[in-house]
Order: sequence, then C-alpha cells, then structure tokens
Amino acid sequence: MKSQMFSSVTVASLLLGLLLALSGCQGLETRTRPTANKPRVATTPTSGSTGAATSSPQVLVDPAPTSDPEPFSSSSPDASPDQPENTQAAPAPTPVDTSFLQKEIPRVGVILGPGGLKAYAHIGVLREFHRSRIPIHAIVGLEWGALMAATYAEKAQPNDVEWKGFRLRESDVADRRDLTKYKAKSPADFDAYLSLAFPSGGIEKMKVPFACPSIQSRLKQNALTWQNRGSVKEAVSRCLPFPPLMREAGSMAAPMAVQEAAQWLRQQGATLIVLVNVLGPGEALHAEVASADHASSVLWSEVRRTLAGARAPTVNWILSVNTSGQRLEDFAARRASVEAGARAAADLTRKLSQQYGF
Repeated sequence: MKSQMFSSVTVASLLLGLLLALSGCQGLETRTRPTANKPRVATTPTSGSTGAATSSPQVLVDPAPTSDPEPFSSSSPDASPDQPENTQAAPAPTPVDTSFLQKEIPRVGVILGPGGLKAYAHIGVLREFHRSRIPIHAIVGLEWGALMAATYAEKAQPNDVEWKGFRLRESDVADRRDLTKYKAKSPADFDAYLSLAFPSGGIEKMKVPFACPSIQSRLKQNALTWQNRGSVKEAVSRCLPFPPLMREAGSMAAPMAVQEAAQWLRQQGATLIVLVNVLGPGEALHAEVASADHASSVLWSEVRRTLAGARAPTVNWILSVNTSGQRLEDFAARRASVEAGARAAADLTRKLSQQYGF
C-alpha cells in the first residue's frame, strides 16, 4: 500500500515538474516576441495518468490574406496601379521668347559725307563704330570723305585711317599765310601723299567694299561715275577735287550724290544706311575765302542743304557732327574734328547696339 502511494506521489511530482518546465519555456517564448505581433494563445485540457486536468499551450496564427493589398487605390476600374489617385498632369512649360534669334542683324552701309578738312571727323566716327563692334558692310566717301572711306576700306582699322590722315602736311593743302590769295591745289599736288597712303593694291582687294562718285567734267553730260575698281590712288584722286581746296582736272567730286550712294550700298547688300554729315552749322568757309571765292561759298551752301534734306527711305540714320567752330579749309582744327566725330558717334552706336543687337 505504501509502495502504491509513493508511486502515485512520485508520478504526480514528475507531472507537476514537467508542467512547470513547460510553463517556463512558454513564458520565455512569449517575452522574446514583439508585443505588436503577440499571438493569441489557447489551452486545451489534457489528462494525466492520475486523471487531473492540465493545460497544454497551442499557438494560433492569423490566416494569411487571400490577396495582396492594393498599393494604390483608384475609383476607376481602368486606373493603372502605377499611378496615384487624383494625380494632376504637370503644367505645360512657359514658352521662351526666341524671336530675337530669328531677327537678322542688319548689314550696315556708311556714307562718309563731304566737308574738306572737316572730314577728319569721320576718323572719330569710325573709331566709335569699331569700339562698339558694329561691323561696316560697305562704305562710300563723298569728296574728302572718299579719302577717309578708302583708307578704312583697306584694312577696316580706324587707327590706320588716323595714322595716314595725320601724315598729310599743311603745305599739301594750302598756303595759310595769305588767305585772300588762296589758290586751290590740283590733284597732282596730292600725288606724293596719295602714293604714301595707297602704295599698292586695287579696290577689288580691299577688306570692305568701297566706292566714291566723281563727275567727269570733260564730258558734256557731266555724268556721275563710280570709282569702285582699279587703283585706289587713282580712284581717290578723281573723287577729291572740289573748290576751294582743289581744282578739277578732268574730274571732280560729287558731294551731293547721297541718293546714288545709298543705292550703291544696297546693291552691295547693305540693309541699314547711315549718313555721316560733318558740315555742321555755321559758315563752311572762312570769311576771307568766301569773299574771294563767292562761287565756292554758294556751292557749299547747296551741299549743306542737300545733306540736311536727306530722309528715309534714302538713308535710315543721319549722324550730324557739330563742327561749327571749324572751317573746311582749317588745317589746325583736324584734331578737334576727330574728337567731335567721336562724341557724336558715341550716342548713335549705343542706339544701334540696343535696337539691332550688335
């Protein structure tokens, strides 16, 4: 009897120990799992050898979803799962104004007007065009403007025009000791200077297309002729003579040929014509010279009136240089004329750059 009781107690003790051991393991497992995914635990009764009711743990896992959740929801059955709901199309980019790229930069044609030694103002004008990087497509010179235009056309360098222009000596122009006995020079008197300024080469080899108009005075029709080929020196010598500075020798200058000059420039492809008028207000000649040579005074009055009356569409821009303090035979005023031309051209080149995009 004692043996049976000892055996029952022993079995019960073993079962109790086993149950405690299992309970400890379950508690350890439960503590190591994340609380957010803590499984539901249920116990089912088990019968021991003594018929006592015990509990054995079982883990219940939530069933897997029957289908994966949609990453994006859409109210439309045809909506693509790759696009979010209610997304708006990206706004169209603001168009960029590129019309300025389609505008062709005009080709500038320049007419350097007459004025005797006042034509030195053209040097300052050419200097400002070069400084502002406004290219000159073609150039025409009237009377002494032909000398400046031809010198520029050779290399398109204003410094070269200035250097050669100031190589001219006063004795090549006139005898300043007695203005009342002023005697006009002949083209032959300028031959040495023109040979120095234009030692070789023809007009066809110039960097910029050049021409100057002259009147063949030996012809009855006094026809205007364009000097635009052959020797540069010969061409300029035909376009310079005009009273009172130089007397004609078979040909003379055509200082009023503004319309013809603009037409020739357009034939060379120029689309924007600039006339440079260096005569300015005031008397063109010294009083003594005008009194001694009244015909020359009348001629220059007509030249000034013609240039002042130039209008569009003959020319597009007129640059008027104020040379009122100088005379067209005033050799000592050459440097002042250059600076006057530069001052006048500074405003024009700024306007041309802004308006046409040079």
